Amino acid sequence: MKKRILDIVKWIWIVGVIGVAGYYFYKNYQDISGYLESISIIRLLGSFAMLMLGKLALSEMTRYSLKKIDVEITYTDALTITSVTQLGKYLPGGIWHIAGKFGIYKARQISLKKSTQAIVFENIWLLSSALVIGAVLLLLSSRAVVCAVMPYFCRSEIQNAFLVLFPILWVVGLYVFEKIFFKNNPVILKDFLVKFLLMIAIWFSFGVSFWLVFLLQSGFLVAITGAFSLSWVAGYVAFFAPGGIGVREYLLTLLLASFFSSSEVAIYATIHRLIWVLEEILLGAGTALIFGVPLTSGEEVEVK
Repeated sequence: MKKRILDIVKWIWIVGVIGVAGYYFYKNYQDISGYLESISIIRLLGSFAMLMLGKLALSEMTRYSLKKIDVEITYTDALTITSVTQLGKYLPGGIWHIAGKFGIYKARQISLKKSTQAIVFENIWLLSSALVIGAVLLLLSSRAVVCAVMPYFCRSEIQNAFLVLFPILWVVGLYVFEKIFFKNNPVILKDFLVKFLLMIAIWFSFGVSFWLVFLLQSGFLVAITGAFSLSWVAGYVAFFAPGGIGVREYLLTLLLASFFSSSEVAIYATIHRLIWVLEEILLGAGTALIFGVPLTSGEEVEVK
């Protein structure tokens, strides 16, 4: 019964988002037309390419999460698993991308405990990195925005302490989490560093991808990247919004209001959402066609 109610709420949310967006675009048609005419095809292609780069790095994170539970797979296998399951975000229910990974891991005879460890491990890294990187970049780019959102952050000494301590606490926290979560599996410093660099690559790629959709705004790259990272977190944890649709765009509009008009952010966020969905469909379908749907275990999978 609860699941049925939740599914209804999600469908209502989707219809509501589409309705509100349609009305907004109707009321601001002239401004939107101007923005659309100003967008360069070259920049849109660049946005798609940077988004693809981020997704490739994201797939490597899937491989490292499985490696942490002593399951070795090839990169192409990790890419296919990630790309195919990502499409589940847009199905009613909103968690099918996670359920899809559980299903694939079960088909490969990975225990429920280890599957859970891998998925939790991967999501902890993704969510925490997006939160920390987004908050730090937004604070670096405009302290006034952070002050407006969180008034107790207005004092410069608090902001400076946050810039120094938050990243340090993040790294230490991840290390401690890994030590406790995998008691019988030591933390390998090289792998830990690679995962840290992967997180930076992922959010930098996604941020640049969104930045490229805007008109040439070279001075706002840091702010746009920070806002996108934080908005992705909000959309990801909003279980009622499949794929974070509506939530991500709304928060982007709020966080970037000091730099751009609301209509400008809204149209660019929508365009980037379309690029995002198109890329996920093409990557999911492409990897499935080229490498096959990863529903069963293969010779490339080695469970230790």
